[in-house]
Amino acid sequence: MTVLIIHGIEGHAGIHWQMWLRNELVKKGYRVLMPDMPKADHPIRKEWLEKVNKVTEGIDNELIIVAHSLGVPTALDFIQQSERKIKALVSVSGFALDYGAELNSYFLKERTVDFGMVKENLEKAFVLYGDDDPYVPQETLKSLADSLEVKPKVYPKGGHLNTDTGYIEFPDLLEIIISV
Repeated sequence: MTVLIIHGIEGHAGIHWQMWLRNELVKKGYRVLMPDMPKADHPIRKEWLEKVNKVTEGIDNELIIVAHSLGVPTALDFIQQSERKIKALVSVSGFALDYGAELNSYFLKERTVDFGMVKENLEKAFVLYGDDDPYVPQETLKSLADSLEVKPKVYPKGGHLNTDTGYIEFPDLLEIIISV
């Protein structure tokens, strides 16, 4: 089993809980891909998709994608265009709709996700977010769960599920991945 971890805008490989998760998964025998996404401070959607396509080239076993924040639209783009079934997507503080934030609106406006294709190419989806996310409106976070037709797991006082709210380790996320 391979797990791909995609960070968000202004992030890098291993930020927040991601290095901890990688290390825990490796101990359990998973292959983990955790690329630095290009131009993380001002990403270009097409370039992020190209990076994911490149790092997943030749993976012939089952793939689980864990994506944080703006990494989620990239994961959705990848799943939508995938030639094979993706085992699972775990969205952590993720979204698909443009909610008007100056930081990432240009990225989200570039493409609309075809959730029909995503659901066709995806076996399981999990949507996790904090009930007090300071960056993304609750309705935007929930709309992703609705679009994927799953019940979200909402963390009280979870914020953006990052180090700012204590998410340096994320045992619940590890359990979700292992359950797939």
